[in-house]
Amino acid sequence: MTAAAGFYGSSIGKQLGLTDHASAYDHFWKSRGFIPVGPNGETQSIQSMLSQKANREAHKGFIVEKIHEHFIGKDAVTAATVSAGIPLMYDPEILDLLNASTPALAQFPQVGWNGTGYRGMNIAARGAALGFLTEAESMNISTRTPQGFTPGTISEDMVIQVGMVSVSDYGERAAAHQFSLADTALGIAITENLQLQEQAVLYGDPAQDEEDYGIGDAQAPEGFAKKFSDASAATDKSTTSLSASDALLKDIKAELKDLCSTYNVSPTELYIVTSYDVHDELDNELNVHGRTEVGQGEVNYGAERLKVWGVPVIPCHNVKTQTARTEYAPGYSGDVFIFHRRAHIVAALAPWFMLPLGRRGLSDEWVMGSYYTPVDRSNGVWGKYLYNYGV
Repeated sequence: MTAAAGFYGSSIGKQLGLTDHASAYDHFWKSRGFIPVGPNGETQSIQSMLSQKANREAHKGFIVEKIHEHFIGKDAVTAATVSAGIPLMYDPEILDLLNASTPALAQFPQVGWNGTGYRGMNIAARGAALGFLTEAESMNISTRTPQGFTPGTISEDMVIQVGMVSVSDYGERAAAHQFSLADTALGIAITENLQLQEQAVLYGDPAQDEEDYGIGDAQAPEGFAKKFSDASAATDKSTTSLSASDALLKDIKAELKDLCSTYNVSPTELYIVTSYDVHDELDNELNVHGRTEVGQGEVNYGAERLKVWGVPVIPCHNVKTQTARTEYAPGYSGDVFIFHRRAHIVAALAPWFMLPLGRRGLSDEWVMGSYYTPVDRSNGVWGKYLYNYGV
């Protein structure tokens, strides 16, 4: 894909005082307690960090506190400091918004990476076992071809996604004392930006070269639908008959079995992301019946959680035809993605953060940004894109 302009050459980067990517990595990840693999490698994920109760408690109210500091003038923005860049994703309320509004995006580990492009190893590249030898052969094995991990590089350029929001004096004080973050202009703005990120992570294609700042723009990330298609891991399901009993369940189950038997991945490492249309059809095929909740005096019809072959099915409203911005309209309501928890990640030099731009009337304008890229560390072989089931 076309390389995005280095963020540290942008006006946002200069305003933050981030003159190189190491400063950004230190500010947004290492200084926040995220543990990297190696001195400057891939960090643990935001999800794993905030899954610990102590870390969630420590970051409660983080965003409101930082906004309040800005409003009372304690956190001035200068080109000599990075402290004005307020990370959003470390606030448990923001993480809750991520989980609730973008369930597919929430599944991808959000990890830190020190650089404007991700450079990692292909974890699906494996060498065959050496095998069995005679005693004489075992005495000198230097002539044998060594087995092991076959190096393969995964390279993805970071993209820059930006949004803007106005935070009023009244809204800031209300958020501090009365309303939840989700009900404020900031909460709504970050939700909308997460929506666009989820759409891009699933369906982005910079090769479309649209000039609309959308998921087909030349500066957009390459989404997993494109990655799987390029790796011959995408299958057109429009002609698959669903008339037989449990046809959709059986077809998806067969695709899971094929993935596991071909590449020796475990069902416990997989998850399925699909539309509510497909989820509903699977629900119907599972012969769901009304059930009474013990002691609740109520009846519920329909499953809240589905699994196929032990693999969880996660419904997502952004799995659909994308028509919001552009003539580029990928996706179908009958799409099914199969993802691998270790292979498919979102790597970020800077996760979502905000930066005050300036005063306008009784509000402050803030820019929100993120420097990230979707990464397939298996180079397309540990996942699938099954598109356009006729549901």
